[in-house]
Amino acid sequence: MSTIPSWQRWPCAPAHMSLVRGEVHIWGATLALPPTSVEDLAAVLTPAEQDHAARFRSAQARQHFVAARAILRLILSRYLGLLPQQLRLRTNPWGKPELEPSPDSSQSTLTFNLSHSEALALYAVTGGQAIGIDLEYQRPLPEAELEQLAARYFAPAEYRTLLSLPQEKRLPAFFHCWTRKEAYVKARGQGLSLPLDAFEVSLTPDAPARLLASHEEPDAPQRWSLLAIEPDPAYSAALAVEGHIEHVTYFRWNDCDLPSLAT
Repeated sequence: MSTIPSWQRWPCAPAHMSLVRGEVHIWGATLALPPTSVEDLAAVLTPAEQDHAARFRSAQARQHFVAARAILRLILSRYLGLLPQQLRLRTNPWGKPELEPSPDSSQSTLTFNLSHSEALALYAVTGGQAIGIDLEYQRPLPEAELEQLAARYFAPAEYRTLLSLPQEKRLPAFFHCWTRKEAYVKARGQGLSLPLDAFEVSLTPDAPARLLASHEEPDAPQRWSLLAIEPDPAYSAALAVEGHIEHVTYFRWNDCDLPSLAT
């Protein structure tokens, strides 16, 4: 009998959502949806988002973009009490999506991030703290390629730690390290201007997710929290939040009652 992935056992969310300081909500969703569902979801996208989707050459990539973006709008609409089409999204100068500040709404008090790999997507939502989430499918990597990537992108201490592990533990440790680093970079919102080897994270199987050191901001480990997420045995995922994570609640999007897509 097949094992049900963890995210599919997460509960459905209430119709109306709220957050307190230090609380994080993580949502899981599959992007592998029937074409009719994708067409319905496309109705909540803006014309600019629909044009962006149309530029994908791959039908699968196009459908995944539509689903990921529309589900994001549907999730955020639950917190803000707005129709998903009414949300004003923008990207910062480094490409991180965010809500456009508005003096007459609560949009500016909500922060979020999303990541998808293969057909799985994760969304993280919190009440105003800088936040980043990363999800990676643990694709097999030849040992030589794994070492090459780690030597290029990891900090020297991380590289040494990775190579000190037994060979059978290196692949999951590599993806633990990668997702924690990417989540932190995404939370910082500075894109590739923050090199992956400029800071160090934990990666050994028995170590909790932590930011261990930062060469450009020595006090960063005291100001940032990392959390390992296990949505599915075939994936690695991590969350990064500025400040302390008081509480994390997990929800699934698929197979749950959702607000109408009607305009």
